Amino acid sequence: MDRAGKYLLKAQRMFPEDQDWEELRLGLTSLLGIYYDMRGDEQNAIDYYLKAVTIAEELGDADRECVVLNNLAFAFQRHRCYEVALEFYQKAYWLQKNAGINPVRSILLENLAEVSLFLRQYEEAKEYILEFEENEKDPLQRVVMGDKNWCCYYGAVGEREKALVYADRLLRNQDVINENKMTAFESYHMLCRSMMELREADYAGRFLEAMEEVSVGGGLDQVQTLEEMRIQYSLLFEPPEKHSEAYCVFYKKNQQFRAKIDETIAAAMKTRIQLEQLMQQVEDMQSEQEILEREVNRDELTGAYNRRFLETLIREHTDGAAEESFAFIVMDVDCFKEYNDFYGHLKGDEALREIAACMMEGARERIYASRYGGDEFVCVCIGLTEKEIRTYIEGVRARLHARAIPHEKSLCSGEVTLSAGYAAGIVKTQIEVRQLLQLADHELYKSKNSGRNTFTGKRVDIL
Repeated sequence: MDRAGKYLLKAQRMFPEDQDWEELRLGLTSLLGIYYDMRGDEQNAIDYYLKAVTIAEELGDADRECVVLNNLAFAFQRHRCYEVALEFYQKAYWLQKNAGINPVRSILLENLAEVSLFLRQYEEAKEYILEFEENEKDPLQRVVMGDKNWCCYYGAVGEREKALVYADRLLRNQDVINENKMTAFESYHMLCRSMMELREADYAGRFLEAMEEVSVGGGLDQVQTLEEMRIQYSLLFEPPEKHSEAYCVFYKKNQQFRAKIDETIAAAMKTRIQLEQLMQQVEDMQSEQEILEREVNRDELTGAYNRRFLETLIREHTDGAAEESFAFIVMDVDCFKEYNDFYGHLKGDEALREIAACMMEGARERIYASRYGGDEFVCVCIGLTEKEIRTYIEGVRARLHARAIPHEKSLCSGEVTLSAGYAAGIVKTQIEVRQLLQLADHELYKSKNSGRNTFTGKRVDIL
């Protein structure tokens, strides 16, 4: 169980915030609710169930919302918060009914019948039982679970003979009830209570034994419920001298119960600490990965992508890929040699950093700005229209102009400027990509020959 929890929490931590993976997040959040529910950590279980309900609502996934609402309601039912349980069961019931879906209808109807009986809403319980029998497709489940519901119903309304007929049939079909240990305990709990109300000691005792059998390895709530039922049984059916013995047993069990609670709390605290440590390890690994990615793929001086990244990107989008709109923008600093000679190389480095910043600030999704070498920059644009490419170049030039970096030795302006050329087309192979890059470089030289501080480009048909 602990290992499962660690894997679930690790998976949750690995979810990227910028990815739309809400369906996967819904499944993970639901599983975390079940995990904490089975550990007896009701607060976390309810938190995750409620998160899962919210995600399901946002996705419009009525099927899975019904399942989570049923699990949430059952968590309240086990702790005898029947009014709250009924609220969530009914929400799931009407959701699946209005949507015309049937993910957990039989289970919902069975649970609704149980809770309605606990709340003494007998007419509503009867309607749910009848609908359950009509809806349940498994003939064995229909008979056995139907018998359980009718036994409790007739016991609640005081029809002893009918209740006992169903009780006998249920005791002969315990194997079917026991297939689900968690729901079996609640079923036997209801049956035992029903028989106590009818003052049927033999039947109550047998269902109490069945509760004990399926509670092995169960949660703390089951331990407490079982001991309370034993006390009630003793008070109802055993002589007074036995009562003190029952209370002594209950006291010892209660001490064990409290020790188990402390153990569970301690385990939960330990798990939280382990989780924090795991989260810190993941953060450290992510930081190391980011540092490594910067070292491998980023230009040390400017922070833009480097030539290595550019080559990798080209391979990824051409090796066996479908035909895709590709564009290269080649940019070059006007009169950069003169700038370095006059202002010095440190100032030259500062100018390159400013230019890279102008390019990266406007680099929307699928625009990759890189320093190709020296004062030359290359942008790869994937899936962009020619209008979008031109808008991006104009934005880079405008941001650079706003910085107004002085350049007294420029032959075209009094500040640092760029010349650019672009070429766009549909490419599939690396050979075609190289051809496109050469065409973009050719467009750059056309801009240089046109007096600098401008850009030219075109869309071409490579294939």
